[in-house]
Amino acid sequence: MRNKKYAVIVLSAGSGSRMKSNIAKQYMMLNDKVILSYSLDTFEKDDEISDIVIVASKDDIEMVNKDIVEKYGYKKISAVVAGGSERYESVYNGMKAIADSDKTPDYVMIHDGARPWVDFQTIYNVL
Repeated sequence: MRNKKYAVIVLSAGSGSRMKSNIAKQYMMLNDKVILSYSLDTFEKDDEISDIVIVASKDDIEMVNKDIVEKYGYKKISAVVAGGSERYESVYNGMKAIADSDKTPDYVMIHDGARPWVDFQTIYNVL
């Protein structure tokens, strides 16, 4: 794994319609933190990961930048981009953002931002 560059696309464009809430699940609070921030914390701390791109709904991009990226001080997040109408379009938009960055990785992992419990062992297994 050493000497390789890894990036993560965190899909966060879902509306949370199944939750029957006005707030998408990934933006709900859990123990005084936004759910999305739990997985971002793990990716941020992992030395193998050099780049993180968040894919959000276009209406949420400003909020994600201000209330999550800036508030929590994430350094590895290179872009917050708009998602598509389907999951594959959101992944594609995230891949385009990574391709446009100066941190072109050897491998890209995709993570669902509404799933907060990713840990280092899971990341290691995927890598």
